[in-house]
Formats: sequence, C-alpha cells, structure tokens
Amino acid sequence: MSSETLKESERAQIEAHAQRTAERTALRKVRKALDRIEQDEATERRTLRKVLIVCAMLAVLCAWLVWGLLSGDKTMPKQPPMKIPDKVQPRQ
Repeated sequence: MSSETLKESERAQIEAHAQRTAERTALRKVRKALDRIEQDEATERRTLRKVLIVCAMLAVLCAWLVWGLLSGDKTMPKQPPMKIPDKVQPRQ
C-alpha cells in the first residue's frame, strides 16, 4: 500500500507541476499579447500626434497665405485711375 500511495503522491505532484507549467505558459502568452497591444496603442498615439501637428502647421500656413492675399492689395502699387469720357462718341 505504501508503493501505491507513493505512486499517487508522485502522480499528484506531476499533475500539480503540469498545471503550474500550463498556467505560467498561459500567463506569459497573455502578458505578451498585452505588451503588444500597449506597444500598438503607443505607436498609434505617436502617429496621431504627428498627424495633428502637421494639420495644425497646414492650417497656420493656409491662414498666413489667406491673410497675405487679403492684405497684399494694400502694399501693391496702384495704377492711376482710368479716364472715362463724359460722352460716348458714335462710331463712323
């Protein structure tokens, strides 16, 4: 009976060890997946930040160009006004 108890004891230890090994493997896989997800999210945040910066720079550039076009007429030299005759002369 002691050899049978020993075998059961060994079997229980082996099963417990196998269970712990399976749990550790599963935890490693989950941790690896979470790390990958976190890394993807960080990359996505960096990309979004860069896109927003580029959009802001383009908006400032467009505003500067529009402002330059609207206020540019004041700095350009004006031509003398056209002379309009009082009467229109008939064609011959």
